[in-house]
Amino acid sequence: MNQNLGGNDARHNDDSTLTDFLASLIDYTPTIPDELVEHYLGKSGFQCPDVRLIRLEAIATQKFVAEVAGDALQRTK
Repeated sequence: MNQNLGGNDARHNDDSTLTDFLASLIDYTPTIPDELVEHYLGKSGFQCPDVRLIRLEAIATQKFVAEVAGDALQRTK
Protein backbone atom coordinates (compact mmCIF):
# COMPACT_ATOMS: atom_id res chain seq x y z
CA MET A 1 0.00 0.00 0.00
CA ASN A 2 2.89 2.38 0.63
CA GLN A 3 4.11 1.77 -2.91
CA ASN A 4 0.89 3.20 -4.31
CA LEU A 5 1.38 6.40 -2.35
CA GLY A 6 4.87 6.77 -3.77
CA GLY A 7 3.52 6.12 -7.25
CA ASN A 8 0.92 8.83 -6.86
CA ASP A 9 3.59 11.33 -5.79
CA ALA A 10 5.70 10.46 -8.83
CA ARG A 11 2.69 10.76 -11.11
CA HIS A 12 1.79 14.12 -9.59
CA ASN A 13 5.37 15.26 -10.08
CA ASP A 14 5.28 14.15 -13.74
CA ASP A 15 1.96 15.93 -14.27
CA SER A 16 3.37 19.08 -12.70
CA THR A 17 6.46 18.92 -14.92
CA LEU A 18 4.30 18.45 -18.03
CA THR A 19 2.05 21.33 -17.02
CA ASP A 20 5.07 23.60 -16.50
CA PHE A 21 6.50 22.57 -19.89
CA LEU A 22 3.23 23.24 -21.71
CA ALA A 23 2.93 26.62 -19.99
CA SER A 24 6.44 27.53 -21.15
CA LEU A 25 5.40 26.90 -24.77
CA ILE A 26 3.16 29.98 -24.65
CA ASP A 27 6.19 32.30 -24.54
CA TYR A 28 8.41 30.22 -26.87
CA THR A 29 8.94 31.32 -30.47
CA PRO A 30 9.83 28.25 -32.54
CA THR A 31 12.06 28.32 -35.61
CA ILE A 32 9.22 26.96 -37.73
CA PRO A 33 6.36 29.54 -37.76
CA ASP A 34 3.03 28.56 -36.21
CA GLU A 35 1.21 29.38 -39.45
CA LEU A 36 3.32 26.92 -41.43
CA VAL A 37 2.77 24.15 -38.88
CA GLU A 38 -0.97 24.89 -38.79
CA HIS A 39 -1.11 24.76 -42.59
CA TYR A 40 0.45 21.32 -42.87
CA LEU A 41 -1.42 19.95 -39.88
CA GLY A 42 -4.64 21.26 -41.46
CA LYS A 43 -3.80 19.51 -44.73
CA SER A 44 -3.56 16.25 -42.80
CA GLY A 45 -6.92 16.88 -41.13
CA PHE A 46 -5.66 18.00 -37.72
CA GLN A 47 -7.39 21.11 -36.37
CA CYS A 48 -6.45 22.40 -32.93
CA PRO A 49 -6.93 25.90 -31.53
CA ASP A 50 -4.37 25.29 -28.75
CA VAL A 51 -1.16 27.11 -29.70
CA ARG A 52 0.81 24.96 -27.23
CA LEU A 53 0.18 21.83 -29.30
CA ILE A 54 1.07 23.65 -32.50
CA ARG A 55 4.37 24.76 -30.96
CA LEU A 56 5.02 21.29 -29.57
CA GLU A 57 4.67 19.94 -33.10
CA ALA A 58 7.01 22.69 -34.36
CA ILE A 59 9.61 21.65 -31.79
CA ALA A 60 9.29 17.99 -32.75
CA THR A 61 9.63 18.88 -36.44
CA GLN A 62 12.64 21.09 -35.74
CA LYS A 63 14.31 18.26 -33.82
CA PHE A 64 13.61 15.81 -36.64
CA VAL A 65 15.04 18.15 -39.30
CA ALA A 66 18.10 18.85 -37.16
CA GLU A 67 18.74 15.13 -36.68
CA VAL A 68 18.39 14.41 -40.40
CA ALA A 69 20.74 17.28 -41.25
CA GLY A 70 23.23 16.12 -38.62
CA ASP A 71 23.10 12.55 -39.92
CA ALA A 72 23.62 13.79 -43.48
CA LEU A 73 26.60 15.85 -42.38
CA GLN A 74 28.15 12.86 -40.62
CA ARG A 75 27.51 10.68 -43.66
CA THR A 76 29.40 13.08 -45.94
CA LYS A 77 32.50 13.12 -43.73
